[in-house]
Amino acid sequence: MVRFLVEAWLKWKAMGPAWDEDNCHPEWREGDRSNVDDEDSTPPLVPCHSAFRRDGTERPSKNVMGAIGYYSTDTITPIVGSLVQELQEDAAIICSAVNFAFLRDNNLVYAVTTHPGHHASRDCFGGYCYLNNAALCAKLMQQRLDGSNTKRDPTQNCRVAIIDIDYHCGNGTASIFYQDPGVFFTSIHCDPDIEYPWNAGYEDQIGAGEGEGTTLHIPLVPGTTWEGSYKPALEKAMRAIVEFGAAALVISLGLDTHEGDSVAVNRGGFKLKGSDYYEMGLCMGKYVVGKNKIPVVVVQEGGYKMDTIGGAAADVLGGFAIGAGHS
Repeated sequence: MVRFLVEAWLKWKAMGPAWDEDNCHPEWREGDRSNVDDEDSTPPLVPCHSAFRRDGTERPSKNVMGAIGYYSTDTITPIVGSLVQELQEDAAIICSAVNFAFLRDNNLVYAVTTHPGHHASRDCFGGYCYLNNAALCAKLMQQRLDGSNTKRDPTQNCRVAIIDIDYHCGNGTASIFYQDPGVFFTSIHCDPDIEYPWNAGYEDQIGAGEGEGTTLHIPLVPGTTWEGSYKPALEKAMRAIVEFGAAALVISLGLDTHEGDSVAVNRGGFKLKGSDYYEMGLCMGKYVVGKNKIPVVVVQEGGYKMDTIGGAAADVLGGFAIGAGHS
């Protein structure tokens, strides 16, 4: 899939007049040219079909218009000319964040990438997510933890936990680590029978194989408030992370839980607001203090209420720092 993302735009651009209009982004088809390549008016590429990927009878087409339908899970996540550079920059941000998180005096780092990542799995992308930043972060953390094991001690703890607190389930992250016993993944999100990404994030999906028991989904109903249901859910998730014995933590921070968020509000959304985000950070931070102090990287995911997300993010980070005993 990574090769597809690297090559797709050039292949699409080279097709020129041979574009199938159904593969052009809907806004372009409706006359909005604000997101096109200014040099040659190349429209953003989206799929117009989906593959039967689960039964193993299909493979990605050599034609970019077919291949995107194999790799994409929706018809709105576009391939654009700047995408490869943006994804390279996002990967560099994650690498730097991990490096800083393992410095002795700097255990909490905030990584703000161009694109969210938690809906991207190993072999598909969607939900405006192309590559999974949280998953990359977790694997890099494991490498750092293993690299510090110079005596090759078999009891060395290389376990990493990921908590996803976006309004939407981190289905891509769950998929990547569903059978991995070394990564604990927990997600607090809107009920997948009500909200995107649908089909994933159910309470009884707990992992499989060697990873059974290392996935914890906590679906909540629209209208959820901090004191009503969200705080107890977050406490439950953090207790599970401590019980897992994680040596490092990734927080997929989605701020579309805010009351009135434009993406979530159509189906009710959550009702978090104001000081709830400071309390959220404080709640998480208190679980990684003292003997439980571990490197933490906060990776930005969703959040679309632009007049509030800056303050909400600062409140989460500030609350976490206080809870974790950072000066």
